[in-house]
Amino acid sequence: MIPVHLVTGFLGAGKTSFLNRLLADPALAETLVLVNEFGEAALDHRLYERFDGEVALLASGCLCCTLRGDFVEGLQKLLARRDGGELSFRRIVVETSGLADPGPILHALFADATLSRRLRLANVTTLVDAVNGAATLESHGEARRQVALADRIAISKTDLAPAASLRALVARLAPQAALSTVNEIDAAAFLADIARAPASFSPRAAHGSAEAHVFRSDAPIDAAAFARFLTLLGEAAGPRLLRVKGLVATADDPERPWLVQGAQHAFAPPQRLQAWPEGARETSLVIIGEGVAGVAQRLWGALTGALAPDAPDWTALAENPLAPGRRGLFG
Repeated sequence: MIPVHLVTGFLGAGKTSFLNRLLADPALAETLVLVNEFGEAALDHRLYERFDGEVALLASGCLCCTLRGDFVEGLQKLLARRDGGELSFRRIVVETSGLADPGPILHALFADATLSRRLRLANVTTLVDAVNGAATLESHGEARRQVALADRIAISKTDLAPAASLRALVARLAPQAALSTVNEIDAAAFLADIARAPASFSPRAAHGSAEAHVFRSDAPIDAAAFARFLTLLGEAAGPRLLRVKGLVATADDPERPWLVQGAQHAFAPPQRLQAWPEGARETSLVIIGEGVAGVAQRLWGALTGALAPDAPDWTALAENPLAPGRRGLFG
């Protein structure tokens, strides 16, 4: 599957400068770069030459495409051109516009049957600038959503302003995200998949109306039951379910966890890892959403047997016409 790296961040956060530096590295050759809007978030024009109206060849050996229409349709066309030998790329980097909510992009990757079979989300990197970042996060819901959905926060412009207080702020807003400065991220670090069990952060962190919750289990979980859990969660929360990501130990092979990812009611096919990443070997699921805490807690309690008083048991929840077949996502 082709890895997809999403780069987001509010206006002026430095996304283009960040990508330009990385794209100069030979390690990112054969990379297709997708940009939402030329006027606002385009790569530096000195780095590439356009050879048609849609795709440009960068000096670094990458490709740059501005998606002018439907995101899914645009990706499908580019994949078809790759299949036909017209284009050659090994990975995709998507740079969102500064005002973009990355949620719909993630949802598109997971929900479309063709894309979900051919593409996998490697990571989401959100840039926050040290000069204006705190004020931006306070004033703009889009910025908070960009931070909320991140696997990695990269703080920019640290040469212009101290970043200690901003680090503390984004650590509270996005406890699931790795935190660094843009200068600490080289090509190898950028390309690395971030598939790690969340650890050493509180189960809940608020960012505007969105909240992050972490659910853990020491005991392996039945794969079919977990598939039903995801379907019920997605159907109950719908568009309020911004993102789901985690490592899940299933009873059939607890030493090889599943990497699970989804946005809204759509979930990518789970990936079976060959071994656990460093850290605790336990199921850890991050659920980010708006007003989804109650239903997520009830479903998780029913799934793991940690029921609250008067809560329905798993059988009552799972015997639902919305539930998938016996194995669902896990085959």
